[in-house]
Amino acid sequence: MTSSPHVVVVAGEASGDQHGARLVQALRLALPGLKVSGIGGPALAQAGVELLARSEDLALVGISEVLGKLGLILRALSGLKRHLRQTRPDLVILVDFPDFNFRVAAASKKMGLKVLYYVSPQVWAWRQARALKLAKLVDHLAVVFPFEAEFYQKIAPRLPVTFVGHPLLDELESDSGFVGNDLPVPREAELVGLLPGSRMSEISHLTPLLLDAAGIMRRERPSLHFVLPVAPGLDRRALDPYLAGVQGLTVVPGRARQVMAQAKVLLVASGTATLQAALAGVPMVVVYKTGRFNYALGKRLIKVEHIAMPNLIAGRALVPELIQGEATPQAVARRALDLLADDQARMEMKAGLAGVALKLGGPGASRRTAELALTLMGE
Repeated sequence: MTSSPHVVVVAGEASGDQHGARLVQALRLALPGLKVSGIGGPALAQAGVELLARSEDLALVGISEVLGKLGLILRALSGLKRHLRQTRPDLVILVDFPDFNFRVAAASKKMGLKVLYYVSPQVWAWRQARALKLAKLVDHLAVVFPFEAEFYQKIAPRLPVTFVGHPLLDELESDSGFVGNDLPVPREAELVGLLPGSRMSEISHLTPLLLDAAGIMRRERPSLHFVLPVAPGLDRRALDPYLAGVQGLTVVPGRARQVMAQAKVLLVASGTATLQAALAGVPMVVVYKTGRFNYALGKRLIKVEHIAMPNLIAGRALVPELIQGEATPQAVARRALDLLADDQARMEMKAGLAGVALKLGGPGASRRTAELALTLMGE
């Protein structure tokens, strides 16, 4: 390792941006002079990372979206490869975002660079053969769910894998004791959180669905008030076309964990937010909807019974999932209203979510992954 170490980090989505930023902070505690460059969003930029491209421009879902922005993606990949050749960093750290990061890993290995993959792509859910490909491309894999280490041991036993715990626990630890009482909402209202996701494809498919469900719920239960936290890196104006005439709704920038702390129930897109909600112990209804082609393809390939992370970790249908055709405003509203009306059901769900949190271990994922990175840099 050189006297001025250099790491390249690539994170392509809002959650990966947050996890990557915490990892960079942990690395700099050990290496104060560390230089970090790569691809990321606002969290990595705030952590002092020199960004070659913005992750917000690359966070896509489905083949149709990739085709629509193929030129942008290829330019970002080409620029990153050129940067790797010119700078020859001591380590390349890839955070989730597999369709892009597998190509970065292949280029890095071809250049003889060391690669640490943080937050495993969900190859255990679909396209399991990619686990063997991953074993050829990375020097170490840091996984965040306990069942992932066992999966890779069976499928790709030669791949060094370490379960580091989930980085969301680090975020919760830094916010310990935080509840907050300053959301701009009516004082006596029953709060319901709406979390339609952080990507434009999720916004377009799920925001109208959740808002229509909210309207149905409010007509039956007028005491309800809905809060929609805008994901970091997402332009608030992207929501404007969907908000005209909506009653009983407050939109706030960020503050998802604060909304979770105060909401009675959440309507949430399948993804990282479901795990955040589980760790916060908030009852939820999980929804997922995408284009017909993407859904038809995914349905043929996905090998797991559930799509919501709390259900995958619990190994059972702990929280309701409404997927594609089942995800109608009427069905979403009914599930959420039933939860609101049934104190016992909410308590049982909270108990199950507490079990999910226990399975993820304690805080320290960022520190443990930084230790793996330092070991690879020193070899």
